[in-house]
Amino acid sequence: MNPGWTVADCVAAVARSAPDRVAVEVLSPRDRSAPVETWTYGRVWSRVETLADALSSALGPLPPGSDGPMVAILLPNSVDHLAAYLACQRIGAAAVPINNRLAAPEVQFVLSDSEAEVIVTGGSMAATASQAAGAAGATVVDVATVTPLGDGAGSRWEGPSGPEAADRLALVAYTSGTTGFPKGSTVTNGGLLTRFAQWAWTFGLSPGQVLSTPGPVFHMSYGGLSLAHLAAGGRNRLLVDFDAEMALDEYARNATWVFLVPSMTAMVAEAWEAAGKPPLDALEWLLSSGAPGPMSLLDRAFDVFPRANITEAYGWTEGGWVTYEVKQRSDLVPHSVGWPVLGTEIDVRDEQGRSCPTGAPGEVVARSLTPFGRYLGNPAATAAALTDDGFCRSGDIGIRLPDGRLTIVDRVKDMIISGGENVYCAEVERVLVEHDAIAEAAVVGLADETWGERVTAVVVAKPGRSLEPDQIVDHCRHRLAGYKCPKQVVVVTELPRNPMGKVQKLELVERLDRGSP
Repeated sequence: MNPGWTVADCVAAVARSAPDRVAVEVLSPRDRSAPVETWTYGRVWSRVETLADALSSALGPLPPGSDGPMVAILLPNSVDHLAAYLACQRIGAAAVPINNRLAAPEVQFVLSDSEAEVIVTGGSMAATASQAAGAAGATVVDVATVTPLGDGAGSRWEGPSGPEAADRLALVAYTSGTTGFPKGSTVTNGGLLTRFAQWAWTFGLSPGQVLSTPGPVFHMSYGGLSLAHLAAGGRNRLLVDFDAEMALDEYARNATWVFLVPSMTAMVAEAWEAAGKPPLDALEWLLSSGAPGPMSLLDRAFDVFPRANITEAYGWTEGGWVTYEVKQRSDLVPHSVGWPVLGTEIDVRDEQGRSCPTGAPGEVVARSLTPFGRYLGNPAATAAALTDDGFCRSGDIGIRLPDGRLTIVDRVKDMIISGGENVYCAEVERVLVEHDAIAEAAVVGLADETWGERVTAVVVAKPGRSLEPDQIVDHCRHRLAGYKCPKQVVVVTELPRNPMGKVQKLELVERLDRGSP
């Protein structure tokens, strides 16, 4: 019988067996003189139980049933952020991590859509959380008011949560929506633990590795890897904010394993060259994912990290990471993202849903040990995300190579990847047309050396109105996360359309590249 282990149970077991082992070290680039904040497993688990008590008090008695209440998390990178995930599992609630770069209206949407009863927050994010919670009717739990901070004294953990915990929701991860509104992708406790075990097996996460977490914990890539490493009993070096110069020191002296999106790798490479190319001898594994990176950057990584295995994984929120490859510098294949990971089946399909032959392009679909569950409260979108035989659609165009590797060559979805962040054009367009002087708007991604793609808005003014790019960007900043806001605004008299009236974005991109929109 399934004993019903959760990720939190795994962390608790490590804390019981090795309470003095270092679990998390927090580094702040903003204050380089500040000492590294060190948390043992015993202290981390004590904090989990303290937060669990605070959440229980805010929620009251939990209703019977398989799924508990929703608890939103809006926090910076911190031990409290990681502990909040685990505290939710401890009490049977589902964690709803919120991108801490979102504007208050976006946070309010997530709270309302998920029906989160509580939002855990603190520090500079408390004001945004309070504003959104007030409008959505959620209770605010400020971590600064939850004491003690965790002293490692004792543990009330009595063993695995039980078989009923496996099918209970553990997490709702919101992804930007192709229709202009985010959707909440769900995963159960059993699914989350299976996925993390799959990652640990594939990526070599173990107590012997020192994991660097340079990116935001609200992302299930960074947050997931951090939690998976804690469940495995490893040590985590957590950066409050990404800083390329601090990263250099980390990969020279401390961290053995890191996941970097290509834009981060580029920044580290530039800092490395500016510093005189110091040896980065500590790093043993570099995982690249999140956005397509140029071959030149991949090749450059071998020089920057001479002792590291340079690897790449491909996936998406609903499907998780589904392919993986350890790169060989002498045999780099453009656009290759590797072979299917443990327990994962990959297919490439045409518009009729038929498998494409090797070498032919089609949409990438995957069926894995941790299947996509559903979009919260959105059965139509759930059905659209799945094939009739249970594969999860990626929205990406891929080609299968003769040796079984997958290459990604294009996207079906109208989406931009800027600095590793997904930006759905429809979401930005929805905000743009709320401007009282904009008649029409189209958003495209243009090539950018630093960010991979930059969000570019092409807008048409209403009759008799004028548009100023700076005002349009300011309009977006009050309604969208900063990374979603246009970095470039182009005003035109009309948008190119086909005979059916659909905006021709490819033509727009070609015009912009020529400098004549």
